[in-house]
Amino acid sequence: MSLGDYLRYLRAVKGGPTPWEIADATGVPSSIYRQMEQRYRAVGDEEALVKLAGYFQVPVEELRWRFDWPRKALSAALVAAQEEGRPIRLHLRTGESFAGRVEWWDLGAVLLTLADGQQVVVQRHVVERWET
Repeated sequence: MSLGDYLRYLRAVKGGPTPWEIADATGVPSSIYRQMEQRYRAVGDEEALVKLAGYFQVPVEELRWRFDWPRKALSAALVAAQEEGRPIRLHLRTGESFAGRVEWWDLGAVLLTLADGQQVVVQRHVVERWET
């Protein structure tokens, strides 16, 4: 899961504070926070990650490793797996994982055909990490 997706998740769990409320509480400018949530590439710095980790009461490592897993990287992995006809394994926030052939994907979901022929749709925002 990208940093932006995870921040949106944390914000929802916290009751939906606005980026301006988060800025007031952390000192991270709302414009930077919004970019961290919405951009498809890494935005922000170590100081912002530390402040946001404190605000959301999660270990800074939970934000730090996601910084290097942008949505574009998942898109690139899905394209490569689909074009090369090789399976991809998606590890989900729920602890489940699915491995299969990429049939279709967009910015919101992925359709995999599993080894047994079953198909499963995976929402991209729940993908923690992946392996090809």
